[in-house]
Amino acid sequence: MAEPEITGFKMLENAPYELPDPKAIIGAHIVGIREQEKIFGPVFSTRLIKHALKFVAQKIGEEPPQNIKTLDQLAEYLISKIDKYPTPYCAIMYAQYKTENFFQGQTGAAIRVAEMGFHRKFGKSQIGEERNVDLDDIMSKLRQTSIALKLSPKEFGYKTNEDESVDWILPNCYYRDGCQQAFDDGLLKRPDGRLHCNLGSSLCQYFKVVTGYEWDYDCLEFDKPQCIIRYYIV
Repeated sequence: MAEPEITGFKMLENAPYELPDPKAIIGAHIVGIREQEKIFGPVFSTRLIKHALKFVAQKIGEEPPQNIKTLDQLAEYLISKIDKYPTPYCAIMYAQYKTENFFQGQTGAAIRVAEMGFHRKFGKSQIGEERNVDLDDIMSKLRQTSIALKLSPKEFGYKTNEDESVDWILPNCYYRDGCQQAFDDGLLKRPDGRLHCNLGSSLCQYFKVVTGYEWDYDCLEFDKPQCIIRYYIV
């Protein structure tokens, strides 16, 4: 049964768990990191591992280990610390932003945009073309899929807009801890000045798969305490 509306949002039924599966989320990050490593070389992963270990060490009050050299070893270590830090995927997410920002500063490239693959098209605009996008159906299937993969937040909702955009609300995002640190460190700005959102960019890829259109997003609210993200076809 659906939860009550929050300020006009349709809240979907809560996931049957408090937090998503850390193995699944860390595994998804590593897939993306390996793609980035193909572009920037092993130094990308080496830097990222260092940042992730430092992040989680500060959270649990321990010295970072010196024997973690590979992404698989990092994943195993982060998962082993769940009892002390229940959201260890925040460490790898933060480290990914930290490393991307270093390489972006070195190369001037929009690394996350390129890696996530949601460039704006420079060809013919789709604005005005006839579209048949059932946003209610998309959001319902998103809930089903994300819960099946154990990647869903505990709670989320949405509302559709007249311009065929959709606003997504997260009352308590599981990335909050890492995002707040990344924000405080000035790591969340996209090349055009808008805020990065890890779930925002990931869902753009999901929407592209299920609709065939390119999507982009804007963060309307960040940690107030909820986050609200607007998705739209570009």
